Order: sequence, then structure tokens, then C-alpha cells
Amino acid sequence: MKNLTTFILSFCSLFAISQENPRILVSIVVDQMKYEYVDRFWEHFSETGFKKLANDGIFCRNVHYNYIPTYTGPGHASIFTGTTPSVHGIIGNNWYSRKDFSPIYCSGDWKSQTVCLCKKPHEKTNPGNGQMSPELLLCNTIGDQLKLKDSISKVFGVSIKDRGAILSTGPLADGAYWLNDESKWITSSFYREKIPEWMIDFHKNHTVSSYLSGFWKGKTFNYDLNKKHLEKGATYIRSIPKGNDYTYDFSKELIINENLGVDDHTDLLVICFSATDYVGHKYGPDSEEVKSTYQNLDKNISDLISFLNDKIGQDKYVLSLTSDHGAATSGQELEKNRLKGGVFISQNMFSELNEYLEVTFGIPDVIARYSNMQFYVDFQKIDSLGISFNEVFLQSKTWLLKQDPIDNVYSINTLSSSLNSIKTQRLINGIYPKRSGDIFITLNPGYISWYNKSGTTHGSHYNYDAHVPLFFYGKNIKSKQIFRNIKITDIAPTYSIILKTAFPNACTGNPISEVFKM
Repeated sequence: MKNLTTFILSFCSLFAISQENPRILVSIVVDQMKYEYVDRFWEHFSETGFKKLANDGIFCRNVHYNYIPTYTGPGHASIFTGTTPSVHGIIGNNWYSRKDFSPIYCSGDWKSQTVCLCKKPHEKTNPGNGQMSPELLLCNTIGDQLKLKDSISKVFGVSIKDRGAILSTGPLADGAYWLNDESKWITSSFYREKIPEWMIDFHKNHTVSSYLSGFWKGKTFNYDLNKKHLEKGATYIRSIPKGNDYTYDFSKELIINENLGVDDHTDLLVICFSATDYVGHKYGPDSEEVKSTYQNLDKNISDLISFLNDKIGQDKYVLSLTSDHGAATSGQELEKNRLKGGVFISQNMFSELNEYLEVTFGIPDVIARYSNMQFYVDFQKIDSLGISFNEVFLQSKTWLLKQDPIDNVYSINTLSSSLNSIKTQRLINGIYPKRSGDIFITLNPGYISWYNKSGTTHGSHYNYDAHVPLFFYGKNIKSKQIFRNIKITDIAPTYSIILKTAFPNACTGNPISEVFKM
């Protein structure tokens, strides 16, 4: 009887521990991290970075974005709202107004003002880089749900890119920080009226020039950072591994000075490592520069785990890591290996299509704008001349399908009647009619909308853009690999279970049940 009582008490004690909230959830988003990088660079990683996440945590190997287009703004919004652009409204990094075709930026907000280390407030003619907020995000994030549950919990976002910090945390966040044109950390008046004192100290102790010194060396390259700093200016830090060092150092100081993870009111910190995206765009995924950047990022991950163990406690936090999108193979790499695909210049296609439609209908500029593989039709113009949208669509489709990079052409009407497939469903998931265009294209495999054969970009539904890694590590996380298909929208409800909050209000994903099975 005594042994049974002891067993029951021990079991209850273990159950109680497992029910305790982590003190902090640190969610890392690596910008432009293809799933394959984990295995490709495995031998170049230490035992305490990515390998530790894979060996001691949960590694989800079959995670995909379930919408088109795959860009940074929609990626962060989808990870943290648990739904797709068709619901949260962030259809791209940029789009156009349906009313007057004026450009719209995904985290832009003219009502907000720059808050920085400025000697005087920014003037209207020079507003700085802080006129940003989550104003255009149409639903709650997991951070918002955490704040609604417990207002004492803290929510922060850090990213070189404003959209990475802002769209991942939501309107109730305590703070979001990003870099301005001088590579200084700033925020906007949406969050606070002045920079905290610890940030002033940070900039004194971590000058941009201190990161842009020495050399960045690899097997096939050797860049003089001092020289590059003089040539390119402070923004050069974004496109080298030191950009991730800068982000890590700032995030560490934020944890310390904002007292994150110090009590039972669970906090959320989102850290977006964006230098990987700048390096990937410039050099392409098969470059030595990308490999070097991920070796350096592995050290950042290792240092962060060590820091969290010391500062928060080894079994008192959860660390998660995923990516906002992948990237296509560069045109020159495809050409070298005689693979299908290549580069097409969308601006040329836009102009040539309008020329064709002018010959067909006798009026110029039928297509007003192009963005995110979507064409915006000038309805006011065609309606005034009695030309139907269906005529414009059919003529556009006829011309576009003759272009080698184009796979297919759709409109809202034809999508609803098209054969249901992964591709068409992802297109539908990426469309928010009040913001999206009118004619949509998909590309053939291997093609990218880019300006030259070197470097790369992303945006499609193919695996190279949509397949990303996902790790969970820390409190109550048992080592395992998961191979079933998981949607990117399943991350937020999984966070909800970890944080014991309601799901984000428009969430369409489902929790990853294996994360909670012992």
C-alpha cells in the first residue's frame, strides 16, 4: 500500500510539472531557409546548434506552406495567425490598392511615426523607417491571444526587416524592433513614444562598424568588410552573417533588460534571422556564401541555447525554429546542370502583355499593375468602353500561355471551376479579393521571376519554395522525428497548446499532436 501511495504521489508530481507553463517561448524564423539545408550542411554544424535541435528535440520533416505566393510578409503572418492570406489579408510584401492602384506595403502605416535614437523628431519630408505597424493584419496572432489571456505576459519581435518583427507579433505586442537605413534598431509610435534606455546603451556598445570589420572568408571568397562598409554603407550588415550576430546580440539584451522568462507569466519572443535571405538572394542557394552563413547561424543557435539555459533555466523554456519560405535554384546553376527552368523578367512581360491588349482592344494600359504573379485590370477603363473582363482575361490567357515560363493562367471565376489540386487550392488560399489582383499566373517548375541568372528568389508553390524545416526543443519536448505532412498554419495552434491560450481567432490550422505525446 505504501509503495502504491508513493507511486501515485510521484505520478501526480510529474503530471503537475508537465502542466507548468514554460517561462518563455522563443520562436525563431530563419528567412529563406530551405528544408534541405539541414541535411546538406549537417556535417558542417556543431553538436550544440541545429544538430541539438534535431537530436534532442522534435524535427518535423514534412512541413509545407499551403498558399501562393511564398514571401516574407505572408510567411510571418501565417506562422503566427495559424491561417492563410485569404483570411489574414497579408497577400504579399507589397500589393496595390483596388481603388486607385497606389502601392501598399504589408506593414506600412502612415499614422505611425519613427521612434529611434534621433536627436529630433522626424519631419514629414524625412519620416525615417518607422511608419510601420500591424494595421493591415486582419486577425489575431498567437501573441495577441497570450496577451488577452494574461496581460502581464510580454510579447516582443526582433528582425532586421520591419515586417518580420511586426506581422509575427500582432497589435497587442509590447514591442517590435527592426533596422533603419543606418542599421540602427528602431520601432514606431504604434508601440511606444521613445527608445528605452537599454537600447541607447546597446548602440553605444555594439556599433555597426564593430561588426563590419575584418574579413568574411569562405572556400571560394574573401570579402574585406571594412572596405565593403565604406563602399556600401551600414546596410551591408544585412547581407553578411554578421547581420545575424547583430540580431542575436540585440535579442539577448532584450531578454535581459525586458526581464523576459523570469516568472510564471509566460512570455513570447520572436527572433527573425534575416541575413540568410539577403545572402540567398544575392548568391543563390548553392553558393559557398550561403553555406558559410548557415555555419555561422548554427553558432548563433548554439549560443542562444546556452544563454537560455543559463538565464532562464534548462527545462523552463521552449525554443521553436522554422522558416518563412524557401528559395529556387539559381538560373546559372540550372543552366550549368542542364536542368529545366530559368529566369523571366516580369516587368518585360507586363509591358508586352499591355502592348498586345492595346492592339487587341485599341486602348493602352488595360493592365494597371503587376505584383505577386497577379495582374490588376483597370475596370474603370474597360467598363467605360463596354469591354468585358472575360474578354480581357481570355485574350491575356491566350498570350501568357505562349510564354515558356508560364504554367497556367486563372481568374477568380475560373479558379472556382478548375480541377481541384494542391496548386489551385494554394492559389485560393493566397487570394484576398479586396487586395489581390484579377488575373493570376503560376510558373513552370524551376522558373523564377528574377532579374539575372545569379542569385535567386521565391514565391511559388513548388517544394523548393514551400518546404521548410520545423523544430521544437525544450520543456516537455521529447526527441522524435515527424514525417507526416504538416501545414505551416499548424504551428500557431501548437503554440496555443504550449502556452495554454485560445487559438488565434481566425486560425484554420490544427495542433501537431505528436509534440504533446510522451
